[in-house]
Amino acid sequence: MAKYRHSKVKRQHHVIKDLEPGLQLLSDLDLVDGVIPGIISRKSGGAMGFSFQYFTPSGLKLIGRSSGAAQEIFVISHNPGGVLESLYQKGLIPRRD
Repeated sequence: MAKYRHSKVKRQHHVIKDLEPGLQLLSDLDLVDGVIPGIISRKSGGAMGFSFQYFTPSGLKLIGRSSGAAQEIFVISHNPGGVLESLYQKGLIPRRD
């Protein structure tokens, strides 16, 4: 598959279909410069949605989960803390207590 961008989402790898709405929400944020879906892995369990993993030098890493699969999502931003707060406020990812 050729590399190309749809909105701010880079399409080098396949994307789990259930994660598309969340990726669109990410790309709509003004603080986000780019979204790069990464490796897809098999998983067990029924948990679905996104979770924050850690900050990277260029932004942050999320994990998107669907039934039977998990995908790395790298978010490119000059303000990763602001992106994370926006994702909490929009309910895309749950806050860790």
